[in-house]
Parts: sequence; C-alpha cells; structure tokens
Amino acid sequence: MEPVVKIDPSLLHTFPEIRLGCLCYEAQVEPPREDFWAHMDGEVIPAAQKMLQEKELADIPGIHCSREAYKAFGRSPSRYRVSSESLLRRIRQGNPLYRINSVVDVNNLISVECALSVGSYDLDNLSGPVTLRVGQAGQGYEGIGKSFIDMEKMLLLSDDLGIFGSPTSDSHRAMIGEGSRRILTVIYCFSNDLPLEQILARAQSQFETYTKVEHIRHWIVT
Repeated sequence: MEPVVKIDPSLLHTFPEIRLGCLCYEAQVEPPREDFWAHMDGEVIPAAQKMLQEKELADIPGIHCSREAYKAFGRSPSRYRVSSESLLRRIRQGNPLYRINSVVDVNNLISVECALSVGSYDLDNLSGPVTLRVGQAGQGYEGIGKSFIDMEKMLLLSDDLGIFGSPTSDSHRAMIGEGSRRILTVIYCFSNDLPLEQILARAQSQFETYTKVEHIRHWIVT
C-alpha cells in the first residue's frame, strides 16, 4: 500500500513549481555493491566531472531551481545547501562519495544524475501521512552526519510523529539501514521544466538494477 504523500497547499502560493517524485518499494538492503561502484567510478562520476568543467553549479537546472525555492521561503541556499549540490561539490573537489548501503548509494546516484535532492526513508519508522511543509520556529533535528539543523523556514517532510527529512539533510529517525524493508524515496523537484516523470522512470530502473527490490512503483505529487 502506497503511503499518503502531500504538499501543504500554502507552499504553492509562495513557489508554485513544487513537485515531489515518489518511489515506494520493498527492498533487501545490502552493503555497498561492487557492480554499482564500478558503474559509478567508470561512468557516472566521470560524466559529472565533465559537466562540472563546463558549467557552474548555479547554472545546473536542478541546483538552480532548488536554490530559488530556498530563497523564496527565506533560507540561504549557500548556508543550507541542498544535498545534490553537496554531492556535486564533492565530485568537483575530487573527494570520493560515501559508500553507505545499496539503497542509499542508488539514492545518491539519482541525485548526482538529475542534480535534485533525493531522500530515502524507512516507512516502518514513519506514522501517518507524509507532508512537505515549512519548518516553524524552534523546529530542527540532528542531520545524518551533521550537527543540529535549525529548520525554521526550511522546506521539510513531517508525519504524525514530527519532522524527519528535508532537501538538505535527513534525520536519524527514518534513515535507511540494513534492517529497512519498506522504503519511500522522494525526489524534491522545484521546476516544471524538469522531466520529473522521466527522472522517476530512470530512478526506478536504477533501483531495479542495483538493489534487490520488489513491488516498486512511482508517482508524482503536485
């Protein structure tokens, strides 16, 4: 059964081009796979490096629209970078990407290819509908591998238990570990000019190729 994912309608008055690309599936989460990293090191990262030689980060459509969305809600995109920009900055600087597990690694592959932030969440640690909304004063959490992140005016995901994810960094509560089975992956898209359905179809294919998934399906939330 697909989780309920929605966008707070008030967000669209401020930034009308918000869409969420969602994938839901059952997975057997494994340690990093050699075939996946051969693909990353042999094809994906070299292609990203070539693109980064030809374009400034701010000129890449996925990053540009994400930065504009952050500005629209009052957060500095240079201080609170979207995760896709952080990944591409690592590649540009010649730093290796983190090797986490089969699902999170594919999550990051998708983000590198489309330059949009992508988050994957353990559905067994979520409760009720998932809503994209703006953070309120005093809200925040410790991001994965990060210190406390102030979520005021930040675009974030919440459920009945509170806030748990954002285009910048996700919390520990719904992070994907080797015990995760039911998973929701969200692609944060902030431009109608980007081919989100095509991005989702490719993302589904990547999960099917490089992870052990079943019953995978995708849809777009507007």
